[in-house]
This record gives sequence, structure tokens and C-alpha cells, in this order.
Amino acid sequence: MPNKYIKKIFKEVKKLNNAVEEYTKIGKIPAMPYRAFVNLADYLFLKGSIEQSEELLNNAINFASQSSDAFVNLGVVQQSKNDYEKAIEYYKKALKKDPKNVKALCLWGNCLSFQNNNEDAIKKYERAIEIDKKTSEAYLFWGIVLLKEHKYNEAKEKFESAIKYNPKDARSLFMLGTVEIELGLYDSALEKLMFLIESSDKDIGACHNVAYIHFKKKDYEKAILYALTALSCNPFKIETYLLLGDTYVLVNKIDEAINIYELAENRNLKSLFLYLSWGTALQKNKQYEQAIEKFKQGLELNKNVTNDEIYARLAKCYFILGNKEEAKINAQKAIEISKENYMANKIIADVYIEEKNYTEAIKQLNLCLKNSETKSITFLRLAQCYKHIEDFEQSNQYYEKSLEYDRENIQVMIEYIESLDEQKNYEKATKKLITLEKIAGDKFDVLCLAFKVNYNIAKGNLYGYNGMKAIMLAEKIKTKYPNNFCFDQEYKELTSISREK
Repeated sequence: MPNKYIKKIFKEVKKLNNAVEEYTKIGKIPAMPYRAFVNLADYLFLKGSIEQSEELLNNAINFASQSSDAFVNLGVVQQSKNDYEKAIEYYKKALKKDPKNVKALCLWGNCLSFQNNNEDAIKKYERAIEIDKKTSEAYLFWGIVLLKEHKYNEAKEKFESAIKYNPKDARSLFMLGTVEIELGLYDSALEKLMFLIESSDKDIGACHNVAYIHFKKKDYEKAILYALTALSCNPFKIETYLLLGDTYVLVNKIDEAINIYELAENRNLKSLFLYLSWGTALQKNKQYEQAIEKFKQGLELNKNVTNDEIYARLAKCYFILGNKEEAKINAQKAIEISKENYMANKIIADVYIEEKNYTEAIKQLNLCLKNSETKSITFLRLAQCYKHIEDFEQSNQYYEKSLEYDRENIQVMIEYIESLDEQKNYEKATKKLITLEKIAGDKFDVLCLAFKVNYNIAKGNLYGYNGMKAIMLAEKIKTKYPNNFCFDQEYKELTSISREK
């Protein structure tokens, strides 16, 4: 007479008769009842019938079998529910029954990594490799831990080992491509990810990462194409919405970007970063009040904000709208999170400059200098501040530094030469004019500046050579820009003296 467990299993088989029939179409059920029910449970789990799968596995563990698979699978069921402690209990039971079950060790380590216990997780992977050095899953999960810790080169080695021992595991190839992106090895990563896309009918994760690679390579057309493909397969991946929206912003398709952010919001994918990107798009479109609204929505979703950019962008919007008080408050919040936030320090400097507090502005601008992309602008602002406090030596040094980073910036050159002219430093002003004229040619502003410098030199030298040059420049301006000539009095003065001589 069969015991109560056998009776229960027969009852379950009858109840799940339809599922068994479907299962037999794709695989042969072994003769052993234990294995039949583990296989059936696996099948049901993959189909999403998690509760039925769990119930069958709970029955299967009562068979007099040396196999620990049922315990492992019960652990997987619990892990899928994010109940890591319960999952670990099952993996321990599996190892008690079979101390060499490397799958149980790998999954146990995986649970520990989800609990941020990376050190103990790695110990489990090491133990699995000691039992069987070809345990590819141990290398895969170990690589993921290293990736989380930003140890990219070490993670790369682990993923390569995982592929070596199991070339058919697409996960390892995907993760190797992912870590190569972090290492800036875009072409190598692209090769691997494109293989996954072509061999697995548009792999969703690979499509997103390929879009990101093209984004980093500034091939925005392809970035948009692959991001749209990724969204068509998985319309609930917020990272893809952000990537797509940000790409549209970069190519000045602001309306398309806003449509993408609205779509994400309608799908309830609300997050701080969604509203940060949305607000940034509106800010670029000079819709500052609407941008502020979006930034605030993002802050409402996250009360413990550790993102300095959102506060800095709020500060910029308030400053442009003339609300200096709110601009300073939000800029200070950004700086509390990151002392070197360029935008926040620049906003505070701009507020001080408007208040004519140039000494404090200089302090803030010095904090902006670590941003290599804006050094030319920052040096220019420092030059202007020192000019206002009449420290011309420092001012001239910073004009020179600004031009070191942007040698052909016509506006900086014009401003510098005007400052040298005011200082009566005509020798240096003349040298700079020669460079400016080579770059800018006969532009109206350049001709006017050259006339003023030569006119001022001429007055000090009793209108000699520079007087004649100033006359020539005035006549060139009159010929090229007749409606804009504004040196009538000076021209009369120069020509009358010239006739007298």
C-alpha cells in the first residue's frame, strides 16, 4: 500500500493532468517518480506557475532519493520571491544531502550578494570552484559581484572564465559585453552584443546596451534605433526611456524627448532620474518654470536625495528667472552633496558678480577650475572679476589662461585687447590685435577695436604712423559697414591733423 506521500503525488498528477500532457510533448518523463516531479516542477516554474511548482517540489523532497535537486529548486522558487533567507535554508539542505552540489553553492552565494554580503558570497563561489574548477556559474556570479564593486578588469577575467567553461551561456557573454562597456572597449563589446541580438531574436538587454554604446560613440541615429527596438520588446525598462530621451535632447529633438518621458510616466515608471532628464530637456528649451516643476516632482519622489545635479539645475533655472535667493539655496544644497559641482559653484559666483562682490565670486570660480571642459570660461570669468577690482596683473594672467584653452575665441580676444587698451598697455594690445586680425579678418567688431587701439596710440604719439593706420581702418569700416560707422568725430580729428602735416 502506497504511503501518504505517494498518494498525494498521484493526486497532484491527476490534478495537473493537462500540464503533464503538455510537458510530455517537449520531453520524456523519466521512470523515477522523484525525477518526474522535479522535471514537471521545473517546467511549471518556467511557465510562471510558481505555486504549483513549489507544491510539487515540497512533495518530491519526501522521496527516498540521494538527489538534492528538489531542495535547490525550492530555493530558486524562494529566490524568485526575493525571500533570500528562506532560499538559503533550502540551499543548505541541498548541500547537507549532497556536499558537492555546486549549483546550490553558486545560488547561495548569489543570495548573499543580493543581501550585499559580497565577501561571503565570494567564499561560496571559491568553494564551488574547488569542487569543480569548470563551474561556469561560479565565475559568472563572482564576476557580477566584482562588477558591482567597480573592479572591472577582475570582473572581465571571471566572465571570460565563465565563457571558457560554458560557451553556450548567453548570460556570460552579455556580462562580458557589459563590463567591456565600462572599460571603454566599445567595439569589442559591440561585437559580442550584436552576436546575442542576431542569435536570440533581438535580445532586450543587448539592444539597450548596443544603444548605449552608440550613444557613447555619438552615433545618435543608431542609438535611437536600438533604444526603440529595446522598448518594443520591453516597454517597462526605465533606463531605456532615459537613454532614448537624453539622446533626443542631444540632437535637439526636444518634443520627441518629452513624449518619451511622458510615456514612461504614463507607464508608472516614475523616478528621480526620469524627472531630472525631463526637467533638463525643458531647461534646454528655455522653459524654465516647467523645468522647475519637473525637478520638484523628482525631489518629492525621493526625500533623501543624494543627487547634486538636480539641485544645481534648479539653481540655474531660478537664477535665469531672477530669483537669486532660491538660486543660492539650491546651489548650496548641490555643493553640500558635491563640493566640486561646477554648475552650482558657477551659479553662486554669478550671484556674487551681480551683487558686485567680486572677492567672493573669485573664491567660487576657483572651485570650478577642476572641470576641464569649462576651464576657458572659468578663467575668463576670473579675469573679469580681477579687472573689476583693478588687479590688472592677475586679470591679464587669467585672460592668457583662457586663451590657452581656447586659442581662437574671438570674443575673449576682443575683451582682452579692450582691457589692455584701457590699461594703456598698447604694446601687448597691438601684438594681440595682429593675432586677432589673422583669425577674424575684417569683422566689424575687430575693425572697430583696431581703430580704437590705433587712435589711442596715435594721440599719445602725436598722430604719427598709428594715426595713418587709424585713418585707413576708419575708411575700411566706412566702405564695408557704411550704416554702422560711429567714429565721425575721431575721423575728422585724424584727417584734419593729417592735412596740416
